[in-house]
Amino acid sequence: MEYVMKTIKNSNTEELTVLGTSVTHLEVIKKKAESDLGFPIKYITLDGTEAQRVAALSPQKFDVYDQWFHDLDLIWPTKSLQAIDINRVAHWDDISESLNSLKVSCDSKGTPGGSPFSRLFIDSGDRLTGDCTEKLSMLPTVYNADTFAMVGKKTDYANSWAALFDPEFSGQVSIQNDAAIGVIDCYLAYQSYSGKSFKDAGNFEIPEIDELIDFLLGLKKKKHFAQFWKEESEVANAINAQRVQISSMWWQGFVYLRRLGININMCTPKEGYRGWFGGLSISSEAQGKKLDMAYRYLNWWLDGFAGASMTRNGAYVANPKSTKKFLEKDEWNYWYEGRETKKSLKDPFGNKIIDPGEVHEGGNYLERRSNIAIWNSVMDEHNYLSRRWLDVQE
Repeated sequence: MEYVMKTIKNSNTEELTVLGTSVTHLEVIKKKAESDLGFPIKYITLDGTEAQRVAALSPQKFDVYDQWFHDLDLIWPTKSLQAIDINRVAHWDDISESLNSLKVSCDSKGTPGGSPFSRLFIDSGDRLTGDCTEKLSMLPTVYNADTFAMVGKKTDYANSWAALFDPEFSGQVSIQNDAAIGVIDCYLAYQSYSGKSFKDAGNFEIPEIDELIDFLLGLKKKKHFAQFWKEESEVANAINAQRVQISSMWWQGFVYLRRLGININMCTPKEGYRGWFGGLSISSEAQGKKLDMAYRYLNWWLDGFAGASMTRNGAYVANPKSTKKFLEKDEWNYWYEGRETKKSLKDPFGNKIIDPGEVHEGGNYLERRSNIAIWNSVMDEHNYLSRRWLDVQE
């Protein structure tokens, strides 16, 4: 392994450009990486859809792509990314062990959608595959099981995704706007609300897309939806304006809203969670020194500090063994073990977000990830779905 951890001040003026979203672009991670690695890092932080577009069309604009596995269905065919040499990845044994456990717990039952396990490796024909090879499409870093949140109510108030369509909340419902994410939330709600299921929950056919979108348009005419959000700040503004009572939510969003002092609680849907998995890929344009810098950054991410920061921001990490060393006992017990915290817990920036006596929604991380019902998904009919999804939002 070539990973070397050392501090070099201003010894390298060449910067590493990392393209991604606010999910993982935390300033505390960037500053620590710069200090430890000895070179400047530039974040290009966009919303998920725009980050996908840049990654697919402009590999010369970034060195590392920090996003989600389901994006690879759109981006890998454009040849804007290069395969990662597994032999240059530190901590791979820990990650592989963790991934195998995760695959058994949440993918053995054939969880639909953009499973990271079916697109983790690159085969001899330069195609995405689930079969083990010496090449990775994306280095796994963080994941979670997302749900929806209620403002000012206990988590047992609503135990079904159908709550998003409950007439009681008409006009006060907030939905995430990404077609590969928000549509999944709406499908889970529609499935429970109507009792109807689609043939493949991770890959809708056109008649199924029309059925779901037409139903959502009916709700739109009744002014059921208050907003479709890109960033958590939009949800915060709507809650403060008393426009939103219930919202599809990322755990990062929960942390963000708690940081602002908003009384929001995550719910545990009986139908299961929407799962996502993030990671780091390398631009096809990164060569020579830049490629070496990219590998050093990838390996630094696995050392534990970044993972601990992401844990405090609500995510699980692919190599919990390294991360645990950077967490306090109460932090590990709350975020991973699902136990009651004995003291207040803070976010990555030092703000109190969890009160003593609180217990993580849904139990420990093994229980929660075993209850993933569907992964974020880029479907075969993604372009058609995206166009129709815009009809709901406009």
